[in-house]
Amino acid sequence: MATAWAVTFLSCNKDSDNGNNNQAVNDWILDNMSLYYLWEKHLPARTDKSLSPDAYFESLLYKDDRFSWIQDNYIELINLLAGVVKEAGYDYGLRRMSNSETDVIGYITYVKPGSPAQQAGLQRGDLFRTVNGQQLTIHNYGTLTDEMGANHTLRLIKQDGESIEKTLTVVEYKENPILLDTIYTREDKKIGYLVYNFFASDNNDGTMRYDKQLNEVFGRFIEEGVNELILDLRYNSGGSLLSSITLAGMISNCTSQDLFSIEQFNDIWSPYLREAYIEEYGKAHADDYNKDYFMDSITRKNNGKKVEEVPIRHLGVERLYVLTSYRTASASELLINALNPYLNNNIILIGDVTVGKNVGSLTFYEENAVKQQTNKWGMQPIVVKIANKDGYSDYGQGFTPDVEVDELAEGSLKPLGDTEELMLKTALDHIAGAIIPTRKSLERWKNIGSSADRVKARGNIIIRQEETLLYKKKE
Repeated sequence: MATAWAVTFLSCNKDSDNGNNNQAVNDWILDNMSLYYLWEKHLPARTDKSLSPDAYFESLLYKDDRFSWIQDNYIELINLLAGVVKEAGYDYGLRRMSNSETDVIGYITYVKPGSPAQQAGLQRGDLFRTVNGQQLTIHNYGTLTDEMGANHTLRLIKQDGESIEKTLTVVEYKENPILLDTIYTREDKKIGYLVYNFFASDNNDGTMRYDKQLNEVFGRFIEEGVNELILDLRYNSGGSLLSSITLAGMISNCTSQDLFSIEQFNDIWSPYLREAYIEEYGKAHADDYNKDYFMDSITRKNNGKKVEEVPIRHLGVERLYVLTSYRTASASELLINALNPYLNNNIILIGDVTVGKNVGSLTFYEENAVKQQTNKWGMQPIVVKIANKDGYSDYGQGFTPDVEVDELAEGSLKPLGDTEELMLKTALDHIAGAIIPTRKSLERWKNIGSSADRVKARGNIIIRQEETLLYKKKE
């Protein structure tokens, strides 16, 4: 079980009130990076603290670091981690028509329940080529998709060919990561299907509601006799480490006696963590300082005290089907890697090669209320590389699917959960023993981005002070 020892991760900074706000913020950035950054050894010997904080942060990053980032508003960062985003409520992908053309086309992958997009009639499979009246191209799509963070218009091409313009209002939307769950029956098979779009315990309100709802889904799967599971992570770019461990426990029969993952830190932080762990729990538990274990319950706390414990429901499947895409990353890949040894490598991946993010980040912001007046920055640097119980962490190039399928291989998208939807159908057919052909994308389609690019917080394994399992002993 997890009892965090007292340590402040978010404001290990020196005073630097010298009248230069950039200097003060950059001092804070460097102090934290010098202690926690995974590639601390590669920080530059000389830095220019007159730079803006975002430029200064970028100047510190190691050449192989694709994932660390900084934002000018830490409150917005914290909300993004919990799925609270200012948006119209639809997810989309972007593809280039061909290498020789500059035009870009967007396609709606799913619409979020109760959102302005749903109210406006957007549907999965709708296409769009213009934003605010401007054609998307390889040169301007970044600028135009940024405009989607405010009220905007799309010229939609419906699947029946109708062209219609929609004006979409942006609101603060709290997305539930559980988009869809259902059960299919195929002869002697009861097949559970779950579309899970990011890892978060709740919407930052401390209720653990999303994890508890996930537990209810698995409770229904167990009651209905589900013996096969299809986990749809094609739009899941990551999120909370805690929720990844929680979901992995529901899928498997693993308990708090089973090792989920092993963390690898830099040479400065690692011995400090170990010594602090020994001080808290004794030398007998020294080797657990960098280990995560599965859990037996979902625990809700208030001011550090347990106020609710919900036993985790274990489906205990013998194999797992995972639907993947070029967006499947981070905590999603961690779950795959951590479960592989327990399922005897019997995880069948259907879709596209995953991102290859085998590292995790920690949220940093200035905790001192006075200093927050001049330093509202929040940053999410990479602080840890994560391996499974066997020590394997070398999936930096992503996981290759067992069956290659592109959801747009047939040129259109059927509703999620429809048994004829290409990726789901492929998994159902595989379970039934059918021989599955590779279904690559149409040659003209070239992936270049998605709505996830606007929400970097989704593309991480997020370790939070209040929920981290890095500083726990196995009970």
